[in-house]
Amino acid sequence: MGKPGGALRRTLVTGAVLLLVGLGVQVIPKLASPAHAGSITLCSGFSDCRSKGYSTGGYESAWGSMYWRMYAGRNCTNYVAYKLIQTGLPNARPWSGEGNATNWGVVLSRMTNRTPTVGSVAWWHSSHPSASRFGHVAMVEKVGADTITISESNYGSDISWRRIGKDSVNYPTGFIHFNDQRLSVTKRPTVEGTAQVGKAVTVNTGSWSPNPNKIRYQWIVDKKPIPGATNKTFRIPGHLAGKQIAAVLTGTRRDYSEARTMSEILPPIKQGTFKVLAQPKISGTQKVGSTISVGGADYEPSAKIGEVRWYADKQLITRTKSRFLKVPAAASGKRIGAVVVGVQVGYRPKHSYAFADTLVGGGKAPQQPAEPPSGGELAQTEAGFVKGGTRLGGLMQVDPGGFSEAVDLSYQWTREGTPISGATSNKYYPTEADVGRRLSVTVVARSSSGQSLTKTYGPSGRVRVKPSVKVTATGGSREAKVAVEVIAPGYLPTGTVKITTNGGRTVTKTLSGGKAGVTFVKLPAGEYAVTAAYSGDEVAYWASGGDFTTVN
Repeated sequence: MGKPGGALRRTLVTGAVLLLVGLGVQVIPKLASPAHAGSITLCSGFSDCRSKGYSTGGYESAWGSMYWRMYAGRNCTNYVAYKLIQTGLPNARPWSGEGNATNWGVVLSRMTNRTPTVGSVAWWHSSHPSASRFGHVAMVEKVGADTITISESNYGSDISWRRIGKDSVNYPTGFIHFNDQRLSVTKRPTVEGTAQVGKAVTVNTGSWSPNPNKIRYQWIVDKKPIPGATNKTFRIPGHLAGKQIAAVLTGTRRDYSEARTMSEILPPIKQGTFKVLAQPKISGTQKVGSTISVGGADYEPSAKIGEVRWYADKQLITRTKSRFLKVPAAASGKRIGAVVVGVQVGYRPKHSYAFADTLVGGGKAPQQPAEPPSGGELAQTEAGFVKGGTRLGGLMQVDPGGFSEAVDLSYQWTREGTPISGATSNKYYPTEADVGRRLSVTVVARSSSGQSLTKTYGPSGRVRVKPSVKVTATGGSREAKVAVEVIAPGYLPTGTVKITTNGGRTVTKTLSGGKAGVTFVKLPAGEYAVTAAYSGDEVAYWASGGDFTTVN
C-alpha cells in the first residue's frame, strides 16, 4: 500500500491534535515567523545559543519529560512549565482544564497584566496576529526601556532567544506573573542615632539578594514623605517633635523588578535641648523709675526669647516677653535679677539668668548667686500632648510639656473617665477592654515649693482594632456557597463586605452579628478564587480574606 495522500495525512494530524487536546496536553505549532519589524532572533538551537552565551536552562536534557502535564518535547508550554519549576514552583499545573497556551492568560487572568518583568511569562492569545490558534508562551529574560528579551521553545524546535520591541506586531498579549525574578530583602534596614530634635539619624542598607545597583532613600512621617529628606542621614527638625519617622528604601537592579523595604519605625521623637554658651547681662541705671534691659544670652542652637521673669531679690516682679523693665518702687534697696527663657519649636525651654551688679538706689550688691532666682507661680511654659495611635496594642505616650521650674510628674490614664488600674506611667498600650472606648491621661506636676499643676489630655478617638476576615467557599453543581465572618478582639464589627469571584461576579452584603453570606449560581465548572473585602467602621479597620473552591 502506498503512503497516505495529503487529505488523509491532514485527517490523521487533526485527529492526533484533537486527541492530545482532549487529554489536556499542549500541542503548539511554531509561532509565526519572528522576522517582522521590531523582532530580532538572537540565537536558535541549543548549540547556537550556548555558543553565543545565551542560557538553555538545561532543557536539552529535560524536554523528554512532561511538566505541569504538558506534552513532553520541544514545545512552548512544556518549556515554560519546566522553567517555572526551576524557580521553586511545584510540578503541578495550577489550574484544571486544557493546557493550550491561549488558555494560560485566560484562566490565570488575575495574575496577568500588560507589565513585563524578568521571570514573568510572555503570553500570546490565539487572537494575536502573530500566534497560531493554540496561542504561545515564553519566558521574559530581560526588560528594557522599549524592548523585552524572551527565551522560548516553539513546537518541534529547540530553544531560541528573541528581542521584541514594544511597537512590534510580535509583542505579547500580556504577561503572567507566577514567580517573577525580583530583588528581595534578606535583612531589614535599621537606623542608628537618637530620635531627638537636632540629632542626626542614619539608616543602613540592610541586606538584599542580589545586591541592587542603586538604592533610593525617603524618610517618612505618618506614612507621608518628608520633603527633601532623601539621603541616608537625616537631621531631625523641630516640627517633627513627638512624631515617629522611618526610612523607605527602594532598590533597583537591571533586569529585575524593583523592591521596597522600610526600616524600623523610630520611637516618638524627643524634644531637643539647648546649650547656654553665654549668660545674659543686665544693663541700665539701677534706680526707681529708670528702664533697664537684659540681653546677650547665647544658645546653641539659636533661640528666641520666650519669656523674661524679673525679680527683686527673690520676689517676682513680672513675667513678660520684653527685655526691658521700668524699675518699680517696690525694688528700692533690692537687687534686680532676670531669668531669660530661650525657646525654639521642638526644643525644651532653657533658662539663662543674670543679676545686677548694684542695688536699686545705690550700693554694691553682694556676691552674685550661683543659682537663678526662684519663686513665682508654677506655670506650664510649653504645651503637652499625646502621641501615638489609638489602636489595640499600639503605643500611646504623653509628653508633659515644659514648666517654669523643676517638677515631679505623675500620670493616670482613664477609660471613658474611669481610672485604669496600673496605668500610671507616661506610656500606655491599649488592651481589648479599651476597644471602641475613648482614653484620656491626667498629668500632675509638683514643684519643690509644694505647688501643683494638673493637665488632662483627651479624650482620644475610639480605640480601633485590626480584624480578620474568614471566608469559607463551598463549591457544588454550578454554584458556590460563600460564608464570611469578620472577627475582631473585643469588638463585633459592623458595616459591609464586598464578595467577589474570579469570574467577575460581585455582591455587597451587610454584616449581621459579624457575619454575611451569598450563593453564586449558574457558574461554569472550574476553579474559583473567592475574596471578601470588609469596608471597616469607626472601630474596625478595613481587612480582606479569601478562599478557593471547585465548581462541578
